[in-house]
Amino acid sequence: MTSSVSGSSSNRVYGLSGSGIDVDSMVEKLMTAARQPYTKMTQKQTVVEWKKEAYNTMYTSINSFRNDKVFNFGMKSTLAAKSVTSSNSSVASVTATGDAINVNHTLKVSQLASGVTQSSTEKITTGTSKSTLASQLGISGSFNININGKQIAVSSTQSINDLVSNINKSGAGVTATYDTTQDRLYLYTNGTGSETGIDYTGTGLAGLNFLNNNLKIGVFGNIDSTGITSSADTGITDANKASSLQTAFAGLTGSFNLKISDGTTTSTIAVDTSTDTMESILTKINAIKDSSGNSIADATIDTTTGKFILKAKTDGENLSLTGSDYAGISFLNNQLKLSVKQQGQDAEFKLDGTTMTQTTNKFTVSGVTYNLQSTGTSNIGIQTDTDKIVSSVKKFIEDYNTILSSINTKVSEKRDTDYMPLTDDQKEAMSDDDEKIWTEKVKTGLLHNDSTLETLANSMRSAFASKVSGLTGKYTSASSLGISTSVDYTENGKLYLDEDKLKAALQEDPDVVYKIFGTDSATDKNDGIAVKLSAMLKTASDGIVKQAGITASTKSDITSVLGKQYKEYTTQLTALNTKLIKMENQYYTKFNAMEEALSKISQQSSYVTSLLGTSS
Repeated sequence: MTSSVSGSSSNRVYGLSGSGIDVDSMVEKLMTAARQPYTKMTQKQTVVEWKKEAYNTMYTSINSFRNDKVFNFGMKSTLAAKSVTSSNSSVASVTATGDAINVNHTLKVSQLASGVTQSSTEKITTGTSKSTLASQLGISGSFNININGKQIAVSSTQSINDLVSNINKSGAGVTATYDTTQDRLYLYTNGTGSETGIDYTGTGLAGLNFLNNNLKIGVFGNIDSTGITSSADTGITDANKASSLQTAFAGLTGSFNLKISDGTTTSTIAVDTSTDTMESILTKINAIKDSSGNSIADATIDTTTGKFILKAKTDGENLSLTGSDYAGISFLNNQLKLSVKQQGQDAEFKLDGTTMTQTTNKFTVSGVTYNLQSTGTSNIGIQTDTDKIVSSVKKFIEDYNTILSSINTKVSEKRDTDYMPLTDDQKEAMSDDDEKIWTEKVKTGLLHNDSTLETLANSMRSAFASKVSGLTGKYTSASSLGISTSVDYTENGKLYLDEDKLKAALQEDPDVVYKIFGTDSATDKNDGIAVKLSAMLKTASDGIVKQAGITASTKSDITSVLGKQYKEYTTQLTALNTKLIKMENQYYTKFNAMEEALSKISQQSSYVTSLLGTSS
């Protein structure tokens, strides 16, 4: 019979002699002994891999404790937590950081910060299709609108969604949306405060007419009791206010309509420039009455400055000139020089008697964050949140004990070198449960007496046992706050908390926990316990990285001690495997030669036998 072995280059001819020798079995037995060094080296490499995994587990735990637990615990907002009381939470919701002083504040809000919101006053679609602005709104041609200095092209071939997209991409600081159900366009400033607004200055008459009469957006809208005023001198004086508009405004001809509404009452004022005067327009506006017979508007002209002023008659009411025709818009814009912009407003309030303004309703002053909700007055108290601090310390001690126990366990558990990783043949001979138990024994004690972890555990215990340098007085250490180490040495530094003692310390000094744990000084020796712990954990983490890298993987790690060791084993195993293949081939070569020799002897024997048979 013929046979082959992976990696073998010999031509095997054993079996030709009829000797009955099981060559494969003999070679396998010979190679079993030869493969022992290879097997042992493979087991050692596996141990290196598992040790790397064990280090990585500790690396992950240590970094998680440092980054998530120690960092958050060491913050002043944790160690000097504050509670807030408010006599009127509807005026403002208030929170305080650890930097806030324990005092009472008075807050009187007179005005909230706001941006500008504009929307169509009614449905805007007049056509049967919304595929283009032409089919939806009936416009034609192309023109531009300006919003906050950004020019936006409008074409009748665009859709309403194209217009919305172009506004939003323009960088004008506003957001546009179109509600298909309401059939209205909405514009919102992206912020609040007096520095925000919607300004159409620079928009031509075609654009203003489009905004005002097609999109139904009140370019001249939201006119409250403070009113709007001409941005420049209109040229109206005592001498010409009774003259025809054609005379007062040279070049003005024809007629137009002004539409004024307070939301419930709407009136259209017909103006003939050849007969109407500035005085007659004022009279017509001021004569508009609501259903109760009350005036809705107050229009005046200051002949000294030449400025026109229009106000809502009643506080809380808003007037709009939306719906005025094309020529009317031109008159409002060019002759009366009314502003085509609306600005947001700042929050205005008194804090502890001092008048202040903010561009937003949420702001922080001296560690206290106010979120204004409405106008009104509220008395606010800031106190140390003792219960929260105690809870935070208690939780931190639990986390500390968990990580310290994990480190102590890994350092103290002993390694039984009689247990090595199982070979494939050994695994086949074992049950799954037995295999699992065996593997756990191999992995136990891989970090026994590890210097990096042992140093970390000792340093952590020392940090809690020592005083914080730089502090004086009654409270200078963790033990002075009621945090003590177990007297049972077998617990290896486990911490316990006396909550009553901690609360008493906080009553005497609300910042005492932060001083002992969170102090971050220019000199390391004067740092608080949490700051020192963070540094210790970082040192240990860096030590693990040098020893085992940042991951459990052995594929890309060629810089750590174990990574290099694993790679060296791989190189040696490759060389050893090549040697074993060569050895196996040599065995087969020898057996081949023996078979060939036996075959020749057998042939010669048969020949001699045949000769003897013939001679007889």
